[in-house]
Amino acid sequence: MSDAAGFGEMLKTARLLREIDPAECMRRNALSNKRPGLALREGSVVTVLETLEQGNAFLVEFGGKAPESCDWLGVLYPTEIEFVAGKR
Repeated sequence: MSDAAGFGEMLKTARLLREIDPAECMRRNALSNKRPGLALREGSVVTVLETLEQGNAFLVEFGGKAPESCDWLGVLYPTEIEFVAGKR
C-alpha cells in the first residue's frame, strides 16, 4: 500500500512516544466500535497506514491488520510517534 501523500513508501511501524489515556483514546478513535477502557501506552507499536499533510500527520492503527479487527484507528502527529527503523 502506498501512502496518501504519494511518496511511494510502504506501510511503516512506529512506536508511541506518550501515553494516550482511555478518554483521549475514545475521543480520537475513528472506529465505530470502540473498546471501552482502551489506553495506548508509551512504547506501544502502531502501523502507519498513510502519511497526511506532507508528513505533518499520520493515519495509524493499533491492534490487528485491518479496520475490522484493529482496536484503534486515528491520526497521530510527529511529536507522538517515532518510526521504527527497518520495518516496512
